[in-house]
Amino acid sequence: MGKLRTALEGHELSLTWGDFQGAVPKSLPPGEGAYTEARFNLNFGYDYDTASKTTGYRITEVLVQVTLDRAVMWAVKSAQTTELLKHEQGHYDIVALVARDLYRELTGWNSAKPPKRFRKDADLTSAANRLRRSAESLVRQLGGAGQQVGVYDTQTNHGLDTKAQEKWDKGLAAARSSGSRLVTALAGLGVGGP
Repeated sequence: MGKLRTALEGHELSLTWGDFQGAVPKSLPPGEGAYTEARFNLNFGYDYDTASKTTGYRITEVLVQVTLDRAVMWAVKSAQTTELLKHEQGHYDIVALVARDLYRELTGWNSAKPPKRFRKDADLTSAANRLRRSAESLVRQLGGAGQQVGVYDTQTNHGLDTKAQEKWDKGLAAARSSGSRLVTALAGLGVGGP
């Protein structure tokens, strides 16, 4: 495996209207005044551990990077309010918090009691990729993707339902401040939920 580093990057951004650099579509999706495109990328390394009581393939490095695709992010000038920016921040936060949870799960394999080891390298790769796919699915389910509207926009009516938006804001903030998993923080407030 090539030399990686263990890090979680790009997961604590605060959006500004300057991030929305893409062209506004000629035909706007219903109820939308802005669009945020965030994603995460996962790379990991592994080796065979013979030094501990639990031998087998172990994860050695985990790199999760959250990025914005500013070139496709857009906002209608007349719609650029504090409330809409906060709603769009929520779209980013969903991706960032799910990515953080994935990072913590994978890096936690070595500190688990007993540490998580695999008989074959293909088993480790398969397990890590299964977690990545599950995280990507959760992001799509909660935040939406492309033309697919997610739970967040459905429940908040794209940020127009202020009471629902406040609940989501509290859930996202709770996940950040407490370090709890995003789905746990959202469930505690009765929002979200795949």
